[in-house]
Amino acid sequence: MVIRNLFTAVVLSAVASVLGLAQAAAPGAGKQIKKDEVYFSLARKINAVTESTVSALVAELDGVVEVSAIAVGTDGKAMVTVKERAPSSAAYTNKSTRLIFAPPATGEQWTWEQFEENRKFYPVDKLFPYVKDELNKRRLMTNAKWSAFITAVNKQAEAGAKALETAKAVLKADAPPAAALAAARAAMTEAAKENKLEETINAYREIQQQAEPILALGDSYSDLKANDAYLRLIEEFKNAVNVTKAARKDYAQSVAAYNESLIRLPFALAAYGLQFTKIEANLGDE
Repeated sequence: MVIRNLFTAVVLSAVASVLGLAQAAAPGAGKQIKKDEVYFSLARKINAVTESTVSALVAELDGVVEVSAIAVGTDGKAMVTVKERAPSSAAYTNKSTRLIFAPPATGEQWTWEQFEENRKFYPVDKLFPYVKDELNKRRLMTNAKWSAFITAVNKQAEAGAKALETAKAVLKADAPPAAALAAARAAMTEAAKENKLEETINAYREIQQQAEPILALGDSYSDLKANDAYLRLIEEFKNAVNVTKAARKDYAQSVAAYNESLIRLPFALAAYGLQFTKIEANLGDE
């Protein structure tokens, strides 16, 4: 019995020794990734698929995410938890995600291999096309919202013009806002021909300035209050004004949402490197 136990102990000791040697032989075993190297490893990977410099990428990454935890496994790979620096908002909860890095055989440069999304890990190479496609969609959405806003402005101006034409027929003279609205509509048309942003915004503001005088016409002329056709058109004009306000708010919110997505995970990891930057809204929310 003593001999058997001794033999078992020798075997177990040999197995443990072999396993120990195997672990020691693992590439990079025992290495610890530093926080600075996390940023540089991310930047090097992004730099491999973009024209952005590593130093610029490091500065940008450090500004949007922070390293909150590092754990090295028995295989020598590091699991790093990064957290958004941006606080929670109405649209986003402050989020963390995990990244996996492989240790270097020699030197200090680790390799970023995987990222986590919805509790699953994916190769880093899948991140770049995902970020590019998704952010392109969101950026294009802001353009679509702006176009919808301009369409609403033109419909508002048209509705106002129709109401003023009926008012002219009833009053036998042009209503006071007619000339200013006609000039603003012409300016909007000219600005659209050459895609001039500043002129478009100025024309919109002039159209908006005429909204209240148009809506107040009925209070100044009793004949208008008694005219069913005018009352129907002025109601359509009110609705058009509300649609324009909603479209402006929708546009401003789409720009804000796009801009915020750039600092949220997982987009924050690659947005800057893929040349996605914040958009300056043409108009803010009212």
